[in-house]
Amino acid sequence: MVVQHVLEQFRRKFSYFVKQIDNMDALFEAQFSPLSDSGRLLSKCGKCLRYMKYISTQPARLYCGTCEEVYYVPQKGTVKLYKELTCPLDNFELLLCSMPGPEGKSFPLCPYCFNCPPFEGIDTFFGAPKTGDSTKLGKGVGMPCFLCPHTTCPHSVIAQGVCACPECSGTLVLDPVSAPKWRLYCNMCNCLVSLPEGAHRISTTQDKCPECDSTIIEVDFNKKTTPLKDGATLHKGCILCDELLHSLVEMKHGRSFSRHGRRGRGRGRGRGRGRGSTKQQDPKMSFRDF
Repeated sequence: MVVQHVLEQFRRKFSYFVKQIDNMDALFEAQFSPLSDSGRLLSKCGKCLRYMKYISTQPARLYCGTCEEVYYVPQKGTVKLYKELTCPLDNFELLLCSMPGPEGKSFPLCPYCFNCPPFEGIDTFFGAPKTGDSTKLGKGVGMPCFLCPHTTCPHSVIAQGVCACPECSGTLVLDPVSAPKWRLYCNMCNCLVSLPEGAHRISTTQDKCPECDSTIIEVDFNKKTTPLKDGATLHKGCILCDELLHSLVEMKHGRSFSRHGRRGRGRGRGRGRGRGSTKQQDPKMSFRDF
């Protein structure tokens, strides 16, 4: 009897609140601004193709009034529309996020992929805490384009990745909007590599270096400052193996990778006292002379 009485009381309370929900909404609207009236129009939703509003107050997020869904974005830096380009997976318009500071990264991201990563096996998310389970996404934690392994998307790490990072297990990715101070940045640490400054255009190609398997980049130099002979401006090469490009790049926030000789001991030929042997290193992981 007691249980039935309590259940009946809760049922009546629930029915009462359902009938009075309009009054509750009116009370909240009188005290607070509705989410649909906040923010500014920024990008299109891939589901309804209507514009979503960007709400900059913490936590920063996008809100689709038609679908009534919220998509969180990185909580630091500025967010703007990225050339009205769309994600090939879900048709959401891409955003460009720029981290604060002179050495801050700039990278595109898809709002839907950032909140609902479509690929399994990605165990490191941008903005995830250094401790704890990074696979549990929180506000401002997700998968930007520089972590996306999509094979045909022109913004993924497959298309924009150049070579392995010498500091960690990440990949150096071309910053798409860093002109005229072109650079590469690691998608996992704060390593930066400055490319030839003042070039009109720097882009990745589909070709790979036969020696280190890094991606070949194409540089369109300024005709007034080109280092090429006869005033040529277009040059393709690997930043690790091409002597010209290697002499024009500079590493920041990273240690140098150089070859160190080791003294050998024993009676073997060429290994007497004072004779050194050079340890062979994978050129893909070597940034000599930085």
